[in-house]
Amino acid sequence: MNSVEGKIIVYYGKGEGKTTASIGHAIRTLGHNKRVVILQFMKGRPTTGEYQFLKSVDNLQIHLCGTPGFLKDEESRKRHLKKAKEGLELAHRVLDEKETDLLVLDEILYAVKFELLTEEAVLELLKKRGHTDIILSGREPADRIIEMADIATHMEKVKHYWDKIGGTTSGIEY
Repeated sequence: MNSVEGKIIVYYGKGEGKTTASIGHAIRTLGHNKRVVILQFMKGRPTTGEYQFLKSVDNLQIHLCGTPGFLKDEESRKRHLKKAKEGLELAHRVLDEKETDLLVLDEILYAVKFELLTEEAVLELLKKRGHTDIILSGREPADRIIEMADIATHMEKVKHYWDKIGGTTSGIEY
C-alpha cells in the first residue's frame, strides 16, 4: 500500500464516461497487482457489460448497491434507500479492513443527490480512507467533496445520440 494518505478522485457532470474513467483507474491499479473494490450505487442490473466482465477478475470485488429498476416512486425509493445504506456500510467495512488499495464509489453522488445518503455520511467515509485511494462518480458533487478531492474532473456532454433516438447501446452505455 501507499505510504501516504489515499487520494480522492471525483468524476462528475452530465457527460458520458464517469463510470468508464473510474473503471480505467481500477484496471490501472490492478495492473500494479493491487486490490480494488467497486461499489455501484443506484445500479442493480447484473447484466451490464462492466459487471459481467469485472465479477470474475482477480484482486477485484464488484458489488451492486442499487436495485434493477430506476428510482421513480416511493416504493422504488425505499428499495434504493435500503441498498444505498447497505452499500455505505460495506464501504466502511472495506476501509476498516485496510486490505483494499482502491475503492470505487460509482454513482455515489447520485445517491446523495436523491437523498439516499447524506453528504455528511460520504464526507465521514472519505475522512477514514487511510492509505486507500477513493473514486467517487455521479452528476453533482457538493462543494465540500470537491474541496476534499485531490483530483476533480467535470465531464460535460457536448453531443449524444440519445437526444436523437432516445435509446441506448450495449457496450456503450451499459
